[in-house]
Amino acid sequence: PLLIHHGTADDTCPLEWSQETAAAFEAAGKDVELRTYEGEGHAFGPQWPDSMAVTMDFFAEHLR
Repeated sequence: PLLIHHGTADDTCPLEWSQETAAAFEAAGKDVELRTYEGEGHAFGPQWPDSMAVTMDFFAEHLR
């Protein structure tokens, strides 16, 4: 499984790259989840705690 986090205001890596990557994994039959964070930049800031909570839940589900 793959979890991708991407801020919609990322000016380093275009959101389209993550969308295309997620689509390619899905097309290959892989388990992928793309989470977007409105207004977040590349390094995250205000939504960092939320993204890490999602990551910890993802780990808890998939790393048993």
